[in-house]
Amino acid sequence: MAIVKVLSRHSPSYASLAGYILRYIANDQKTGQVRVYTSNLRSDSIAGYVSEFVENESFRRVDRSDAVRIYHEIVGFGDEDRKYLTEEVVDDLAREYMRLRGETGVMLGMAHYDQDHVHLHFCVSALHYRTGWSFGMSNAQMRELKERFQEYHRLKYPELASSLPEHGRGESYARPERWHALRREQVVEQVRQCYARAASQQDFLALLRDAGLHHYERNGDGVATGVEYQGQKFRFSRLLEDGMQLADLPIERSEEDRALEAIRAVRERQIERDGRDRDTEDRER
Repeated sequence: MAIVKVLSRHSPSYASLAGYILRYIANDQKTGQVRVYTSNLRSDSIAGYVSEFVENESFRRVDRSDAVRIYHEIVGFGDEDRKYLTEEVVDDLAREYMRLRGETGVMLGMAHYDQDHVHLHFCVSALHYRTGWSFGMSNAQMRELKERFQEYHRLKYPELASSLPEHGRGESYARPERWHALRREQVVEQVRQCYARAASQQDFLALLRDAGLHHYERNGDGVATGVEYQGQKFRFSRLLEDGMQLADLPIERSEEDRALEAIRAVRERQIERDGRDRDTEDRER
């Protein structure tokens, strides 16, 4: 079936994720000319969307250093279904996914057409719209989301056959150990190419995402441990040579610092506004 992945981020990297999702749009271009999917967002530019994500984060009720700030959610389809995935079909599937995910979510999405692959990418706030409560999912809720979305896609678009499971079919294949070795060789080559081009740790992870390799965190500390590809995880320590580790690249904290500063500023304005409202009420009594 259509593959649904949910990746969590512990840093408020709204700008980089929104920029990646809307990568077909210039920074100063309005989004009205392309198909952009939004939920509880009013803006029409990348800067505007980022500002709204920051504002929603300012409502957080419980703040911890390891709190999830944002989700990168991906819906992928089978290669052979590309010819059936018209703009209208993709549009309908994107809107259905957002509906199933929850109407109180703050979401920004766009379709990526990479060679033969079609993916829907969504930037999702970790908080419900203006409540401060978590918009995360338990394992059971995530399983239900996937099953309901796949059932919708199966019933309404049965022609998307390769995005549905077909057990027992297919041509001869390599033995598991050989297949894993071939896959690892591909990942090693791509990861090292991205590393060679990267100017910082954030740039390295962004280049990996552009190549379809999404990083994962092992300890929930915000530090990338490796990449995941076709359901398998590969550690950087085994993919990169000595002197090419992630920690050897410089860290850019500017985006995170700016986002945290913006969140604090919004909270301070809210506190100041609430104080003025209370003073006004006291004078009127």
